[in-house]
Amino acid sequence: MRATLKKISYFIGMTVCLTGCGVSGSVSNEVDTEEQLSVSLNDEWQEMQSEKEKKYQNLLKSGEYTEDNIYVQLDPYDASPLSALLLFQTEDAMTVDISVAGKDEATTIKNSFDDYETDHSIPVLGLYPDTENEVTVTLTDESGNSMEKTVTIKTGTLAKSIATIDVKEADTQKMDLGDSELTFVIPSTKRAYAFDANGDVRWHSTRYNSHIFKELTNGNLLYLTKESNDADTYNVLLETDYLGKIYHRYDFSSSSAANDTGKSEGEMTVIHHDGIELPSGNFLLTVNDGSNYIEDTMIELNRETGEIEKTIDLKDILPEAFYEDYDSTSREDGKVDWFHQNSVEYDEADNSIIISGRHQDTIMKIDYDTSEIKWIMGDSSGWPESYQKYFLKGDVKASGGQHAAIVLPDQDDNDETTDILYYDNNISVTRGDEETSEKYSEARQVRINDAEMTIEEVWTFGEALGKDYYTKIIGSARYLSNTGNRLVNFGYRDEGQTSSIMEVTEEGETVLNVDLTDFPTSAWAYRAERFSLYNEDWTYELKEE
Repeated sequence: MRATLKKISYFIGMTVCLTGCGVSGSVSNEVDTEEQLSVSLNDEWQEMQSEKEKKYQNLLKSGEYTEDNIYVQLDPYDASPLSALLLFQTEDAMTVDISVAGKDEATTIKNSFDDYETDHSIPVLGLYPDTENEVTVTLTDESGNSMEKTVTIKTGTLAKSIATIDVKEADTQKMDLGDSELTFVIPSTKRAYAFDANGDVRWHSTRYNSHIFKELTNGNLLYLTKESNDADTYNVLLETDYLGKIYHRYDFSSSSAANDTGKSEGEMTVIHHDGIELPSGNFLLTVNDGSNYIEDTMIELNRETGEIEKTIDLKDILPEAFYEDYDSTSREDGKVDWFHQNSVEYDEADNSIIISGRHQDTIMKIDYDTSEIKWIMGDSSGWPESYQKYFLKGDVKASGGQHAAIVLPDQDDNDETTDILYYDNNISVTRGDEETSEKYSEARQVRINDAEMTIEEVWTFGEALGKDYYTKIIGSARYLSNTGNRLVNFGYRDEGQTSSIMEVTEEGETVLNVDLTDFPTSAWAYRAERFSLYNEDWTYELKEE
């Protein structure tokens, strides 16, 4: 199944003089003003994955593997080297609890499988690299009788492209941790990986990743990768999981791909900054439409069919002069990156989306059905009079080059307000705050009353760190719901040589402070997330033949 965004063609009439005849004629030349962006639902991977699962089913049903002789398959889908699959049968139906021994209690990874079964296919996540990992398996029958078994799993060495991780501080009593939470590094390129409170890598993927790494409502992952790690373009979108199993694959044409650095050569990407799951289960993705204007279009992709169901072109919403006359930044390839959309967030309260445009120093809310603007956050200078009514009122400093705007859970028991958390790079690209520009970067939380069109700032972190933690590009801020802590990623320090991740409390106390260094070019932390390897929505199933 292949879906196409759009292709616009027109005919140019040329008047030419035909030698020797003294007459003129019209010659039509078809010119593509926009390259096609097409998507296909790829199922070529299914045969190989099915063969693997058939093998595992045969092993499980063979009768050879019991609680006293557990079969261990390291990296069962050849994509998650610090994972394994345990296969065994028990005579009585039993639940299973597993524990991957850490260096201390805070880094021991645990999970419970609460269904009473006799056939057990148990995913093990969070192994250490280059280690003989001790995994405790506790079996409990319906009468409450338990037995404990131990499995040792040897893993290989860690990939060299993963950063050096220096934990300067980690107060595990105050950090937002559970039984399998890790801090995930979402890169601009190369490997996605996750580390524990000691800075030890406990998960990584062999599939290179760029920007798109999101947990879905079913516990799976939305993951942008390539055809192969040595390919030029990030144009393969996967629905996968931490074990590496694939559920859907969408292949995007490379014709609309662009280089993040503005060059005409080198690594390219099609889905450039963000992708989210909508309530329908479909995906909303930030893409290039193939024109000379880039990073200003979104598509809704049908999850089941791969069809493009909706297109939102910001050129249809914002002032024409903003893109036609844009000159705040330039690119070697000649493309015009006038908006540079770097995030999208769905707000279920009113069926709207909140988007961040770095090159307009603007965050705005748009009705998802009609694409009508609901509000704009930022400096209103330079905007046409017809847009002034959308600007929020309040004494809040304009952001500059900001990233990763998200909607928070209710913070003040008021249905009329919405709290937005985002990372303010604080670089004035077009209309940011000139007085403070490039002096510091910070995470910011603002409270918006949609009905009254007002805004107030309620929390910030970063200004006191000063110039040393200023980052002109990338960065993120995330809300950790169990504690109310925030995870802040200063992703581009030291001209892209260091990424610093901090977890801070509501009161501004730093309870985690980590520096990442020695990573390949552009493999910095684009975003940092705190995810659980065994999230409550995920259930692993070994496919029955």
